[in-house]
Amino acid sequence: MGKHIGVVIVGLVVALGLSGVAPAGADDAESDALPVAHIEAIIGAEGHVSDGVLTLSIAREDIGDVEGPLGVIFTPAFEIHGELHFQPLEAGRALLNGDSALRSDEVNPFIAALLTNGLVFQAFHQHLIMLTPPVWFVHFRGVGEPLDLARQIRAALDVTHTPLPQSAPPHPTTPLDPDRLARILHGEAEVGDQGVVTVTVPRTTDVQIEDVPLKPATGNATSIEFKPLGDTTAAVVPDFAMTADEVNPVVQRMLVDLGWFQGCLYNQETAEQPQLYFDHMLKVGDAYALAREIRQGLDLTQSE
Repeated sequence: MGKHIGVVIVGLVVALGLSGVAPAGADDAESDALPVAHIEAIIGAEGHVSDGVLTLSIAREDIGDVEGPLGVIFTPAFEIHGELHFQPLEAGRALLNGDSALRSDEVNPFIAALLTNGLVFQAFHQHLIMLTPPVWFVHFRGVGEPLDLARQIRAALDVTHTPLPQSAPPHPTTPLDPDRLARILHGEAEVGDQGVVTVTVPRTTDVQIEDVPLKPATGNATSIEFKPLGDTTAAVVPDFAMTADEVNPVVQRMLVDLGWFQGCLYNQETAEQPQLYFDHMLKVGDAYALAREIRQGLDLTQSE
């Protein structure tokens, strides 16, 4: 059995306009709008519900450790994973928005399977250059009955070597202070496998795909992953969510002024309004000092 990344939500530290977080299957008015347990069973992975959105992280344990820039080792818990977001809509329908981490030989079969199964192919890129082996990410979406969407994406995953089913570690811990990181970044922190801390910082502006208003939990917020390396040292990867006019000011501050490694710049959705651009960067150092640097970049965007 593969190991799911798994997360524990450690707290909302600023007023984000979210309705709270519940474990998958919780008795919650918004999570009741989705058949959480059935979706998890079809896909073969456990998830968590935040603001009514079900998120499942799909780890690539079969890819294992990946050598990357700055001597950093990336793992299934740290960047080598995809995410599936199910947002409930009216009339028993849902929006699926997500991405999958793929080996090079899996990319074309996976895209073909998305299209064959009625999903929308949105983007294809690497999150970080200089990975060995290279890891690619394909983004996709769909709108429909949630169990149909679960079956469609499971059929696409089945043409890859993604290990399923996956289960979550019961009580993940970390040597870092998730609440402190969340306070610095004005976001919400989660603890995952191998002590990786992920902080999510929503944008303050509304985002839509084909007239469907997206919640921040569907993947259109800035996400920052912290991999502990001992004491307070961490490898840190922010994924900035930006509008076109925000891109160069953020890259100027992070790359030129603060010395972050530039990993990519891409769109991850089509038919998105406003169109967002996403940028993964990398740096190693004191986790809290790096969080403060990332906050400088966030301050140049319309983010919480």
